[in-house]
Amino acid sequence: MINQTKRDRLIDSAALLFHHKGLTATSLADIAGKAEIPIGNVYYYFKTKEELALAAIARRKEQFSAVYAQLEENIADPRLRLIEAVFYFDKVRDEYAKYGCPVGKIIDDADVEKDTVAKTAAQVLVDFVDWAERQFQSLGHVAEGRKYATSLMAGIQGAAIMAKASQNPQVISDEISRLIAWLETLPNRKIQLGKVGARTLESNAA
Repeated sequence: MINQTKRDRLIDSAALLFHHKGLTATSLADIAGKAEIPIGNVYYYFKTKEELALAAIARRKEQFSAVYAQLEENIADPRLRLIEAVFYFDKVRDEYAKYGCPVGKIIDDADVEKDTVAKTAAQVLVDFVDWAERQFQSLGHVAEGRKYATSLMAGIQGAAIMAKASQNPQVISDEISRLIAWLETLPNRKIQLGKVGARTLESNAA
C-alpha cells in the first residue's frame, strides 16, 4: 500500500472487503480501517459506499478488459484464447471456494433491476460473454456464439457457487477441466469450410 494513492488504497480495500464480507455487510468505516485512512478522509474521495463500490467494479472491469486485449495480442488462435481465459478461474479456485465470485457476490447483494451497483457488476459478466462470443464466431460458430459464450460463463459461475457451498475448490477445477475439454474438441468451422472450398476447386480443376 505504500506506493498507492489514498484513492487507490480505498478502492482496493473496498474490492477485497466486498468480496470477503459482501456489499451489504461492509461499511465505509470497515473500508477506511482496511485502507488505514481516517474515516473523515474517505468522504474527500467518495461521498457514499455506492460511489466506492462503482469505482471498485470499474477497476475490476478495466483489469479484465486489459486481459482480453492481451489475449488478443499474444494468442492468434481464438480457441487457445478461450482456454487461457477459462483456466484463469482454476488459478483463483481457493479464493472462490472460500468467498465466492467477487462479481457474483455483489450481484447477489443487490437488485439488478433497480440497483446501479448491481447493474454495473453484471456488466462485467456480460463483457466476458461478449468477448467469448467473438472468439466462438472467429471459430466459425456465428449462430451459436452467444449461446456457447453464455454457457461458458454459466458453467464457471455455477461451479463457483457449488465450490463455496461445499467449501471444495476441486469443484471449480473439475468444471474448468470439462469446459477446456469441450473447447479442445469444438470444431473450427472456418478451417473446415476452407478445406471444402479447396476440395471443390481441386475437383473443378480435374
